[in-house]
Amino acid sequence: MASRTMRGQERKPRLMYILESRSWGGAEAYVRHLIEGLEREAWAVSLVCPQTEALAPLLEWARRVGVRLHRLPGERPQHVPALVRFFRRHRPDLVHFNLHHPFACRYAILAAALAGVPARIATNHLPTLPPTAYTWKGRLALRLAYRYVHRMLVDSETNRQRALAQYPIAPEKLSVVPHGIRLEDFPCEGTRASVAEEFGLNIRAPIVGTVGRLSPQKATEDFIEAAASLHRRFPQAQFLIVGDGERRAALERLVEARGLCASVRFTGYREDVPRLLAAMDVFVLSSLYEGMPFSVLEAMAAARPVVATRVDGVPEVVVDGETGLLVSPRAPEQLAEAIAALLAHPERAREMGRRGRERVRRHFSRERMVEAITNLYRAMIAQKIG
Repeated sequence: MASRTMRGQERKPRLMYILESRSWGGAEAYVRHLIEGLEREAWAVSLVCPQTEALAPLLEWARRVGVRLHRLPGERPQHVPALVRFFRRHRPDLVHFNLHHPFACRYAILAAALAGVPARIATNHLPTLPPTAYTWKGRLALRLAYRYVHRMLVDSETNRQRALAQYPIAPEKLSVVPHGIRLEDFPCEGTRASVAEEFGLNIRAPIVGTVGRLSPQKATEDFIEAAASLHRRFPQAQFLIVGDGERRAALERLVEARGLCASVRFTGYREDVPRLLAAMDVFVLSSLYEGMPFSVLEAMAAARPVVATRVDGVPEVVVDGETGLLVSPRAPEQLAEAIAALLAHPERAREMGRRGRERVRRHFSRERMVEAITNLYRAMIAQKIG
């Protein structure tokens, strides 16, 4: 034991992040924020994920900052032997699994346990999804996987309660660590003119925007329907849809069908989201379900008032009537009314934005998130290896 401890003191702990998702979203942003916030000289960091075109921004960033990259060997039952060999070859001290949905990484978790990885932690980014869509074999694998993680993280108290109610996780293993971002990455002004020029917008007319993957979860069609309703009251209003995904073509057809082609701009995936947020008058989230969305935190950091659906962890971020307005999901007319209320009272909207930025500063900093999680890493490694 003494020689093993000495070897552990002579090298950096090997910290490995696992992702199974194939496109950019909240789980990928979370991993990037964690790695960026780490004291890098204290850890040997690697990232394991699919090597897909949709993940190219994450992969390029990882290469640029010197994070060791590995291709995920697989994610199905037949891939468990290859996963076991992978973990034995790379010998991580701690693996942090990132579950973009609750059933993700279950075979990787089992393989890590079989390979003897000393410390295993997972973040469940969407514990609100019920475990009813899988076979009994899949649910059994999930039960075993959750047994073999030493700690499970969620991002809000609401999602902690959902996780306990819906998934086989022991309460003592489950911790809440809210998401966090760097406030200084988000300007509050100074970008409107360049954004308006780039997208052919009227700098003096309202700009209402949303940011997120164009997937069924985000219900961007409700944002478009709200835009159509809002346009009748504010004919000069303009709309930015920032992001990409499998529903883009269908959403573009809906914009055309609603006669909004002159008012709506699709930006595609963007690396300059802070710049785009700072140009908006109102930020909108129309999601059907969420964890704790980074897009809302980022909009608040940019001092934008938020109109969002009252789902899952969102009310723990957006204080209704103070930093934004909350509405029911699948209610485009409510979205439109809330946006209209802010456009009609710009000073109230600006005050909400200021309060939102201060709320992020106080409660949702990246430093706070990274400190809480790295403290867990160190405690787990000390317990399992020391």
